[in-house]
Amino acid sequence: MAEFLKKRKGSSSTTTVAGHHRHGTSGDPPASVPPSLSSPRSSTLFSYDDQRQRYYSQFCNRVILDPKYLDLEIFYGETFDCYQVFQNSAFVEFMSLKLPYFPELVKVFYNNLKIQDGVLYSEVHKIPIIVDQSLFYSLTKLPSQSVPFKGTLVDDWKFDYSSHDARRIVYNDHSDMIGRLLVRSFTFYCRILLPRSTNLAQASEEDLILLWALQIGR
Repeated sequence: MAEFLKKRKGSSSTTTVAGHHRHGTSGDPPASVPPSLSSPRSSTLFSYDDQRQRYYSQFCNRVILDPKYLDLEIFYGETFDCYQVFQNSAFVEFMSLKLPYFPELVKVFYNNLKIQDGVLYSEVHKIPIIVDQSLFYSLTKLPSQSVPFKGTLVDDWKFDYSSHDARRIVYNDHSDMIGRLLVRSFTFYCRILLPRSTNLAQASEEDLILLWALQIGR
């Protein structure tokens, strides 16, 4: 007859089942077993040994973050200016996309991914996958043709862009229109859109140009 001896959580415990003994610590998670490179599941995911080895050494244990999506219901009956920016930029359909996903297959895709001349090449379950601009557009509905921005004002915008007018679009009321570009002077939704990697208080003229372009739908 099996006997179960338990002690308080955190103390050493011994479980005796049908004469077999196991020692451990109460509350500890079970030890994880590393996947086998030669498992049947592994052999169906990859075509080559180097793919399989790279996956189990670099990608297998990575965490896939839950997808983020835009809930359109929060805009009903509200007057958020950022929603118009999303519409002008044709982002709404893409940002509100909510579909099931499979973390293991996502990791396999990136494990096998190669990019050449702007085209994505990968394979999952030994099935080749090629993502070019036309396929990317059909999946995301994001336009692939746009004005290239390299940190300066492009020729196509020169007749329409004015730094003063751009500040009027992105600034709060009663902000200084001629001083330094300070993020605290921007409206709330522009602070969200503005990417910052260093000084969170200081914006650049390039940031202002991009925000202006997003606002008017460039």
